Amino acid sequence: MTDAGGKIIMPRFTISGVGHLIFFTDPSGNAIGAMQYDSRA
Repeated sequence: MTDAGGKIIMPRFTISGVGHLIFFTDPSGNAIGAMQYDSRA
């Protein structure tokens, strides 16, 4: 993703018992958040 011009705003962060969260921008500068649910986190 960073090779295409995006930037990581907040590296992957683990929320205990919930999952993993990351925030980044796309090549146009739009902020995006992504969540991966994992109750074992």
